[in-house]
Amino acid sequence: MANDVTKDPSPKSDIVEDIYLWRRKKLAFSILTVSTSTWILLNFYGFNSITIVSWIGIAVVSMVFLWGSLLRLLSKVEPELSGLEVSEEFVTETVRSCRVLMEEIVRWMFRVGAESEWFVFARTVLGFWILSRIGKLLDFHTCLFIGLVMGLTVPKLWEKYGVQIQKQLGDVKERSKGVYGTTHEKILMMKNKLEHSTYDEVKKSE
Repeated sequence: MANDVTKDPSPKSDIVEDIYLWRRKKLAFSILTVSTSTWILLNFYGFNSITIVSWIGIAVVSMVFLWGSLLRLLSKVEPELSGLEVSEEFVTETVRSCRVLMEEIVRWMFRVGAESEWFVFARTVLGFWILSRIGKLLDFHTCLFIGLVMGLTVPKLWEKYGVQIQKQLGDVKERSKGVYGTTHEKILMMKNKLEHSTYDEVKKSE
């Protein structure tokens, strides 16, 4: 008899990562198609975010009401709601995660503002300014749709062209450093000339 060979089960892949990197092309394409169709319909009929949230709330409350009414009518018992309680462990873990996230955001802001190079600072300010303009021009569900599309395209493009993009960004950074250094030297030279000319004028007037 042949010996039974036990094989290690293959590691489970992360479904979110598979969708973002288009390893499950049908699922990723379905999500993109449904999201695009939903966004087009919402903009075509002129629905805003408050209307969508209100309709979702109405649908959820109506389904819960029908479920409770049918349960009382058929089984003559009250709905069991003990499973809807929020555990203390979940609340503690959520608060801890929020605290860690806020600390990381504060550290990042101080790192960019006080410790980073001017190129990182300028890039961060430019990114926030672009976000502010986008938020002024677009509504909430459009921003969500754009975020979803970027989430389904940027990781795949980065996986494929990440090395080239990093190389180009490095070249731009080095050129920017050179331009900044040259400009800084010119400003210092102009400042020294102005100081010397002012000192000479004061000396002559004396």
